Amino acid sequence: NVANFSDMIDSISIENFKNLSGLTIPELSRINLISGKNNVGKSSLLEALGIFISDTELLEIITNRGEFHKSYQGSGNPADSDRNLEALSSIFTGREKSCDESKRITIRDAENVVTLGFQQFAQVSIPNEDGMISPRFIKIDHPDHLTNNLWQALVITRNGIVSSRLFTDKKLDSARFHDSLKQNGFKNLIVIDSTDNNDTEGASSLWDRITLTDKEQYVIEALRIIEPGIENIAFLESSAFRGRYPVVKVKGISGRIPLRSMGDGINHILSFILAIVNCEDGCVMIDEIDNGLHYSVQKQLWEIIFKISKKLNVQIFATTHSSDCISSFGKVLSADDNMAEGQYIRLEYKGNKVCATTYNPSELDIVAAQNIEIR
Repeated sequence: NVANFSDMIDSISIENFKNLSGLTIPELSRINLISGKNNVGKSSLLEALGIFISDTELLEIITNRGEFHKSYQGSGNPADSDRNLEALSSIFTGREKSCDESKRITIRDAENVVTLGFQQFAQVSIPNEDGMISPRFIKIDHPDHLTNNLWQALVITRNGIVSSRLFTDKKLDSARFHDSLKQNGFKNLIVIDSTDNNDTEGASSLWDRITLTDKEQYVIEALRIIEPGIENIAFLESSAFRGRYPVVKVKGISGRIPLRSMGDGINHILSFILAIVNCEDGCVMIDEIDNGLHYSVQKQLWEIIFKISKKLNVQIFATTHSSDCISSFGKVLSADDNMAEGQYIRLEYKGNKVCATTYNPSELDIVAAQNIEIR
């Protein structure tokens, strides 16, 4: 009964998620580059897509946005429950905490729908088959008639089937949340934080998955955009404090060179190329894909991204503030074998609502040529 997300997401409609109160993008491609002014909702769009694919993204999003801290999760007092409710409400438009169905978050494509909404529950005691009394939670549609013993929860459904239920008085524990989910049928998903190139443990784990496979060459090819002399890469263990870190062998230089010493740009490339090659038949989200990258290397990088994503059937959603990134993307998209594989999406406010405009390759040439404002 779990929704199958094995195919690419071909459209998306989002209601009541953060500032995306009613955003519809009728067509999505394999590679989707998204831009727009600050605070228009680019990152929110990636977050909504992440939740659409996997419930497990929810707590990651709330934690990464600083909405709650483990120090006050689930200690059992009312103040903690209020804080958890406040944290969970942060993903709703206007930070709504209402149980009103019209306030629920809805994320859908042509075939699947995910909803998130608050519900009231009452705890009751029900005899089980052995005659033992066990506590149960029952949904209360009209809580106004009850004055106590009410519990509020965030409920996630996929195609009408409840997949997760988070009670605000309980510890919002990421491990417990992950363990409670049935992962079968969910599309593989990796999210890249472009502002954090220090996640060497995450990168080393992704590298281990492809070691001694053909996918190694995709990574080395991408790193050669910055340093053409790179011959190989490995992860070494330095200390318990530092953990494993990447080193490369460069032609003509003896010894191993820490990749960190070669700048943020090449480390950023490593992080998202590793994500792409590890996400066959899945989806990769990259916020600020051009972070730390000089404009002169971006066309080569997009060529490799198109090549790998088509080869491994990976769908990519990336954001940018850079006109250079958009121009480079447009040049690669204009190639005959790429035209059907990507699109540029610009988010902007029209009145008080965020709307999306999509551009095909010929229209994107005009955007780049006229330097249409995208910041």
